[in-house]
Amino acid sequence: MVNPCAPGAPSLATLGCSKILVTITDKDEFKDRDILYYESVKRSEWQGQVELFEGGDEAHGFQIFKPETDRAKQMIKRLASFLV
Repeated sequence: MVNPCAPGAPSLATLGCSKILVTITDKDEFKDRDILYYESVKRSEWQGQVELFEGGDEAHGFQIFKPETDRAKQMIKRLASFLV
């Protein structure tokens, strides 16, 4: 009932935002679903900007648990610049 990519889900073309940043990492248990969402938004008739950020060989939430690493700093900077 909350899967935006499931058959019968509302059209992604009606998303109420102008841009989306989907973040994934190699060890993230949600990686496949995140990629499916990203690709579904791209294929939809949504008129916004969708981007994919790949966090490399990290686990879900690594930027929160290891914020001092170079990769975490890179991801946080990417998130911040996307929000501007």
